[in-house]
Amino acid sequence: MNDGRRPLELHGIDHVLLLAVDLEKTVAFYENVAGCLVEMRIPQYGMVELAAGASHVGLVDISAPEGAWARPEIAGGRNVDHVALSVASHDAAALRAHLVFLGVEIGEVRTEGDRTSYYVRDPSGNTIELRSAPKSGHG
Repeated sequence: MNDGRRPLELHGIDHVLLLAVDLEKTVAFYENVAGCLVEMRIPQYGMVELAAGASHVGLVDISAPEGAWARPEIAGGRNVDHVALSVASHDAAALRAHLVFLGVEIGEVRTEGDRTSYYVRDPSGNTIELRSAPKSGHG
């Protein structure tokens, strides 16, 4: 950390997870209006992931039982579940150590393949997912 570089080098926004009440109509909007492509459906979470250039837009159907996990406590209380930032390092232990060093409380930790995500909150309460780069180097 003393070599002048920042301890976290960002690649960019990995994805944004938006809440939807009519999933198929919302998917059609992102496909037809924004030019996104459905990349993956994750029915157990009521989600669809769309490719948006180098990033992704995730949609979660909060009107479905599978998407209830993302429903805001107050109707209309929020529409973005979280923003995911892709970090350059694939060293999940180093990322965790950095967060602990800074006193950042880590909420949830998820591992998908060789990528680890740490869910933290910014000072305003927004959920930020810090997602490690894949070991192959592609983010």
